[in-house]
Amino acid sequence: MSYFTRNIRVNKPQDVRRMLAKVINILLQDGPMTIDKAKTIATLSNTIMKSMELGDLSDRMNKLEQELKEQDG
Repeated sequence: MSYFTRNIRVNKPQDVRRMLAKVINILLQDGPMTIDKAKTIATLSNTIMKSMELGDLSDRMNKLEQELKEQDG
């Protein structure tokens, strides 16, 4: 059974976050909770948090770069 209906592009931290959130939802819906499943969800959740931090930093850097270009231009 395929849970993903199309190929997922992973080019940005936001893409990673979306993909891992889908995987977590699949795990939550797939039968009873087990220790291994809970550990996997915790690991994926930590990875999502790191991805969110990277995405925020990337957005802030892009904004600063744009402001610098506007000042120079």
